[in-house]
Amino acid sequence: MLLTPTDGVARWNPVPDGVVRLYNLATEDVIFEHLCYYGTHEFATLMTVLTLICIVLYFVTSSDSASYVVDIFAANGVEEPPTIQKVFWGCTEGVAAIALLLSADEENPSAALNAVKAIPIILGLPFTFMLFWMCQALMIVCSEEAGKMAIERKNFRTWVFNLEIPSLISFVVPFVPAGQVAAKVWGGNPVVYMVGYASLWVTLIVFFCLTAADEAFLSLAAASYFVLSLAVGGMRTAVRHKLGITGDMISDAMVGVFAFPWAIGQMAVEEFTYNEKEVAM
Repeated sequence: MLLTPTDGVARWNPVPDGVVRLYNLATEDVIFEHLCYYGTHEFATLMTVLTLICIVLYFVTSSDSASYVVDIFAANGVEEPPTIQKVFWGCTEGVAAIALLLSADEENPSAALNAVKAIPIILGLPFTFMLFWMCQALMIVCSEEAGKMAIERKNFRTWVFNLEIPSLISFVVPFVPAGQVAAKVWGGNPVVYMVGYASLWVTLIVFFCLTAADEAFLSLAAASYFVLSLAVGGMRTAVRHKLGITGDMISDAMVGVFAFPWAIGQMAVEEFTYNEKEVAM
């Protein structure tokens, strides 16, 4: 039956037996209801059984592949890890999935499954940018192996993720060490640079606090963060050129966005009384 308005009155009108409104069904019922309209009852049963077999094989093989990858990580990269260890990770993965499904509320059994579906979406976006960075790192390694880039070349004195004092300060007042670095790179009064970076930092904090009143301010806060982090990335490019450190703008931008306070600390501890001959090399 199909509800249609006729002469200003809603009426139920019959529809052919082969018509089905799939969007009116629950998500888990759509595929099986769809299969029922391919033929007789026996054929629909056969298609349903084959579909279930394919789904089970898909999830079993996917789980096996995931367990194998985790097992390789746990075995420190060994391509043929011990079988017992692989069984352990497979069982651990299965037990975790069962516990998650059993923890669902009886009134809403799909809540746990929806939570599982949301995890890849939440973690996938930042990991995508991390993959961009890894691909760029792979290009650098290939350039080194091909001889196009010297393996022994000048780099920053500290690693990106460091525990330097300026890095710790940058978690609270990043404009202070950032202004000092900018003055060393471009010259001038460091207070002027501090005020410029502080305006961006304060704008970010204000927009983030206003999110409590209107969620739309969260987008403005995110935009302010990207402006500030990309400004730090641009300053990192200037530091590299001034000190003769190898690198590229893509890496500088990625470091500025994903390692914002540490990037400032990494630049702040550099020795700017460099040797001109060393830079030329």
